[in-house]
Amino acid sequence: MKSVLLLVAVVCSVTGLPALYDNGRIFGGGTAESEQFPYVVSITENDRHFCGGFIYSTRWIVTTASCVVGKTASKLKVVVGQVSAINADPNEQTLAVYTITPVPQYNSTNQFNDIALLKLTADIDFDYVNVDFVAYNELDNNLPTVVMGWGATFQGGLESVNLHYGEVTLNLVTATSPCGPYAVNEEFNLATMICASNDPAASTLAPPPTATLSPLGSPCSYDEGSPLVQVMGDVPTVVGILSKTDGCSENSYGVYTRVSIFYSWLLNTAGPQPIRPTTEAPTTPTTALPGRK
Repeated sequence: MKSVLLLVAVVCSVTGLPALYDNGRIFGGGTAESEQFPYVVSITENDRHFCGGFIYSTRWIVTTASCVVGKTASKLKVVVGQVSAINADPNEQTLAVYTITPVPQYNSTNQFNDIALLKLTADIDFDYVNVDFVAYNELDNNLPTVVMGWGATFQGGLESVNLHYGEVTLNLVTATSPCGPYAVNEEFNLATMICASNDPAASTLAPPPTATLSPLGSPCSYDEGSPLVQVMGDVPTVVGILSKTDGCSENSYGVYTRVSIFYSWLLNTAGPQPIRPTTEAPTTPTTALPGRK
């Protein structure tokens, strides 16, 4: 069974976004279209989605260690080029996992250094439109951030059917302003983690982004491993990976692994990222969503 990400709407006077109510739940974010996020993958166990990830290269997927440590590689598969879990997407590919490699410094107690690589048994077939790898870099505090993936649609829920996305607000964590319930020295490390929440009180900790790209949203269960993305220039760039969240509401806090600090490990383990063909399609403008390059 495949599934989808929850993106819970945030009612905030700053945004002016409307709320959509259904049986007391607040839903938000947006439903992804084909080609919008060609680098996002669904990781399945026994053909059921349980975590997200992103394409690093033709043979390697990046996700969180907390998603895959203790799993058996032969039971895992990676689905690329997927938007709908009901209708087969034309460029969808399902590939078996060969090895699971968490970073050696991963701490399962507090989920510090929460990153891992999956090596596939066969190459991903890139068309650079529907299926593509994505750059990664250090976070820019002045740019909007978007998270996308497959997960529950409410607290305690199961998977849904479409890839969703939503914008989250960065929080500049300090000793006096921890990341929600995550204590700075016990469950949050600013050097290796990013904090984000659409809690209006928390959003005052960070300067507003220069522009907004998407409806506000919040990740939920089964979205772990999904990428946190910013558009740098005209290039969608992964800056974090969802490691943990304290709930599924507008006030929930998400902690993301800061990808850039693992550059040497990624390079030494998975090699350099591919060189993009010079004949690729025109780049998207900076006002576009973090999808196609």
